[in-house]
Amino acid sequence: MEKLLLGYIISSFSLDGTIKVLSKTNMSSKRYVKGNKVYLADKNENIIKELTVSSFRNAGEIDFVKFDEILTKEEADSYKSYSLLINKTNDLENGYYYFSDLEKCNVISNGKVIGKVIKVEEFPAQITLRVKSNEGNEFFIPFIKEFIKNVSLENQEIDVVLWEGML
Repeated sequence: MEKLLLGYIISSFSLDGTIKVLSKTNMSSKRYVKGNKVYLADKNENIIKELTVSSFRNAGEIDFVKFDEILTKEEADSYKSYSLLINKTNDLENGYYYFSDLEKCNVISNGKVIGKVIKVEEFPAQITLRVKSNEGNEFFIPFIKEFIKNVSLENQEIDVVLWEGML
């Protein structure tokens, strides 16, 4: 089953093994529900062990997570720089997408493929698609309704409206 990145372990937070995580998900409160299973992975994304969420709280980009299996500060510190992963599910509401799904899509404007999404960027103003054009140049398209006409994950296509000067 495909895994999604939740974040990277920065350090321990307390003596009971609570860890401090640099979050890479905008759905922390949904992912770290008590009893949920997540996976601890090393720097090569090899899964080390399954963890069970015991408690969670968020402070901006930082998640504080306690797992049943990590009981001490020393054990938590030993996982510094490891990543936390979760199984990808189809639990998103209509109109919401996993970044990894969008990164596989061709970008179409006026019926013509103009490039491919290579990365989804989160900027303060909005989520933005980084697109590599057929000519090899990169450009950005804000992922908002003014620019996105349709997303078809089945066809791996995103139909967009381009404004003059975007390319």
